[in-house]
Amino acid sequence: MAIAIQLTPDQIDRLDLSPLQQVLAPLIAKQRLLDHHQALRFLIDYPRPADEPDLELSELPAVRLWFIRADVCYPWLPYLLDWSAGELVRYGAMLVPHEFHPQQGIIFNPQALDIFVMAKVFTLWQWLQGQGYPAAEKIKGMAAMFGYELDTALFDLLEF
Repeated sequence: MAIAIQLTPDQIDRLDLSPLQQVLAPLIAKQRLLDHHQALRFLIDYPRPADEPDLELSELPAVRLWFIRADVCYPWLPYLLDWSAGELVRYGAMLVPHEFHPQQGIIFNPQALDIFVMAKVFTLWQWLQGQGYPAAEKIKGMAAMFGYELDTALFDLLEF
């Protein structure tokens, strides 16, 4: 079941994470986060500058800053995002330098994407292990959304 989190311009401008906290706090309290894999969607209402109405949300500094703060507070958030609705890639675009190409869409800075994906792989592995849920296949699926194929041997290295 999808969970929509509405973000207003005021919340974004104030770096107010309360819309996210209101959804996550009960799930954390009930230890039900894992039940909501790929369930979160963000509904973002943020005005574009009048002289650049076609800017993507990830090109707006205030929106990116809100997501950077959310990522610091909830580094495992990508696990919960609705990957099939494009939320994971959009989340990546909020955190990773990129350009938009008319025909190819988002083109991430390759080195920055490497760092982002591997940081999330390590973060999610550690978090899921702490939850008693080793989910190498789900982590491999997340990496694949960004074009990475992870060898299962990587997870053997992380066991130590």
